[in-house]
Amino acid sequence: MLLALIAVLGVERGLSQSAAPGGGESELAGKAVVIPVRTDDLDDGKRFRDLRAILDAALKEKAKAIVFVLNVRGGTSWESHQRLLEDLPQLSIPTVSYVDPSATGAGALLALGTDAIYMAPTAIVGGSGVEYTADEKTSEETQRRQLAQQLSVLKARARSLAVAKGHSPAIAEAFIDADIEAKAGTEVVSPKGEVLTLTAEEAIRPIDGKPLFAKAIAKSVAEVLKAEGIGAESVEISPRDFVSQRNRHRLTSRDGGAGKDADEEKTRDDQAIFGRRDQVSYRGKVIRLEIGEDALATGKARFDFMDRTLKKAELDGASAVILDMDTPGGYSWYTKGLLLNSLQSVTIPTVTFVNTRAESAGAIIAVGTDHIYMRPAATIGSALVISGSGEDLSTNLDDKVTQMAIATVRNMAELKGHNPDVAEAFVTQDKAVIIDGTTVHPAGHVLNLNTIQATEVIGGRPVLAKGIADTVEEIVAAEGYEGEIVDAEPYGMEDFAHWVQKFSFALIIVGLAGAYMELKAPGFGVPGVASLLAFGMFFFGNYWAGNLAGYELAVLFVLGLVLIGVEIFILPGTVIPGLVGGVLVLAALGMAMVDRVDLEYTWKGLPGAESWGNLFSSAAASLVIGLAGSVVLMLLAMRYLPETKFGSWMVLKEAVAGGASIETGVESGADRGGVDGESRGYVGLEGITTTDLRPAGKGRFGDRLLDITADGEFLEKGTAVRVAKHEGSRIVVQAV
Repeated sequence: MLLALIAVLGVERGLSQSAAPGGGESELAGKAVVIPVRTDDLDDGKRFRDLRAILDAALKEKAKAIVFVLNVRGGTSWESHQRLLEDLPQLSIPTVSYVDPSATGAGALLALGTDAIYMAPTAIVGGSGVEYTADEKTSEETQRRQLAQQLSVLKARARSLAVAKGHSPAIAEAFIDADIEAKAGTEVVSPKGEVLTLTAEEAIRPIDGKPLFAKAIAKSVAEVLKAEGIGAESVEISPRDFVSQRNRHRLTSRDGGAGKDADEEKTRDDQAIFGRRDQVSYRGKVIRLEIGEDALATGKARFDFMDRTLKKAELDGASAVILDMDTPGGYSWYTKGLLLNSLQSVTIPTVTFVNTRAESAGAIIAVGTDHIYMRPAATIGSALVISGSGEDLSTNLDDKVTQMAIATVRNMAELKGHNPDVAEAFVTQDKAVIIDGTTVHPAGHVLNLNTIQATEVIGGRPVLAKGIADTVEEIVAAEGYEGEIVDAEPYGMEDFAHWVQKFSFALIIVGLAGAYMELKAPGFGVPGVASLLAFGMFFFGNYWAGNLAGYELAVLFVLGLVLIGVEIFILPGTVIPGLVGGVLVLAALGMAMVDRVDLEYTWKGLPGAESWGNLFSSAAASLVIGLAGSVVLMLLAMRYLPETKFGSWMVLKEAVAGGASIETGVESGADRGGVDGESRGYVGLEGITTTDLRPAGKGRFGDRLLDITADGEFLEKGTAVRVAKHEGSRIVVQAV
């Protein structure tokens, strides 16, 4: 399945110049490609990718046929089975399996995915049960449920492959599950209690005029080719050798095999880095939203992105949203939030394209869309709630969570026109599904449907899925949607902006504290630079995130700072400029963190919109934390910074201009009434405050107007004070 998609999209760009490893004319075109497959080719992730690469090349170069020579022994892991069943291609060229000498474990599943099967005289096939490894950290009940879910998915996929290739689905299940009693006609070929494994003679034994599993016994690949009527020249190459040759070709080619496609990809990436979601209109377009391997398991950020995409599609008037899904599942709580908010509120059509998995949370999301389409060999279901850490839930919590999940999925299924019993059977083992007197699924196992089962029509309607499709384009054509198909993806700057949003409170702390310390120090130095950088990153990051941060709020913020400056330097003690300026600064900072799309959604009162309180709660929390943190940082800086080496050099003293309000020089003892100027500066001078000290302000000492700071208390204008401490430019006073 995956290879068909790879062929369309050209993912294997190393073959774009020439699919032939040697770089000349095609080496596979019109030939029978013989591929030896060993256990490691299916069980090792890198070796499996090599196998996929040679299959992709055979498809692109239009090989005559593919022959797998299987020598796969022993049980293999659940992951190996999953990779194999997810990625087995639906090739447009004939595929043949030649079992020599064994195809057990995942090898039997590979054989199921081919058009014809042949056996060497002493070969065996079968024994595909999942290896079970006990885990002392996980309870036996949880492990039992996990194994049941794995077997459910595996059997569904094996049945789907067998039916698609004309093999017996009962034999396919018997290869996997010892509890299956497999029959061929009326004859029991695999009793309960053992996983089925067949010898060559047993595999070709005719029952009711049809071989049980394999077509015939052959002594060589040449006999297989002759029996299948494939008269083309054969070429044998292992996956590892093929990829090695291809890599050597890429390293020695002038452009590395990138060509025009790589340039176009780079252009698209560059555009994406500097794109913003609110600068692109979805009006009249079909939005493809990919839900891949890790999309539902990376935390709240990804769900927020999907939620924003659905809301924007609704606001812009998109033709439809298609969820292109291939996921093993993820967080159930966030999934429930997506169901109860965006998916049930949008009025535009929503479609799930199961390509090729919609397991666990993916199945629940699919139920929340208007239509479901399946790839030819896809599965959906198995949505039991299991602890993310693998630990068992308590009995009460397990029942509570399960009942909540049942209520949610049944409600969404009813709302979207799906069978609620099918949805419930996805999340619990206790639900039987009976449609028009036909038992689709018995109680005792979690439900997982393959493509044939999900699209089967019973009682005049499909069990779950509306149809089968290979591509999103086929779905668009089937539904009659109009408009360009556009991928919804988080842009590079949105990823950067995500971190700015997350740590906006820290930027506020640095920005405000830096600005305050810069005002208290002569010249322009490190605090001022830090403040400018922090606020610049704050507004820039939130702007690219699509929040309200923009030129308007930046101007409002600067205006507020100007008014605060007027209060401090020009009209001290008048209060109003400083108060208005402070309000403007806080408003600009708070509003800058509010999502633009969410605000519009709430403003228009659309269904599922956030309440006004929830809309501003996150921004308000960040603002409060930022303000509190900046105050703490200011107080610490006032107390300890002047005593440090950093405090003595962080100010660019050479940039200080002389003025009446700031005096940094040290006068003689005669001028200071006998005070030792070299050691104590202004200590002991008495004067009167000319502004309120909250805690900083100004005071007059004789004919001198100085910047002063109150020691531990706020002092009103006109209070008599005495200088208690003089450290550099910091003058601390106490009330007399």
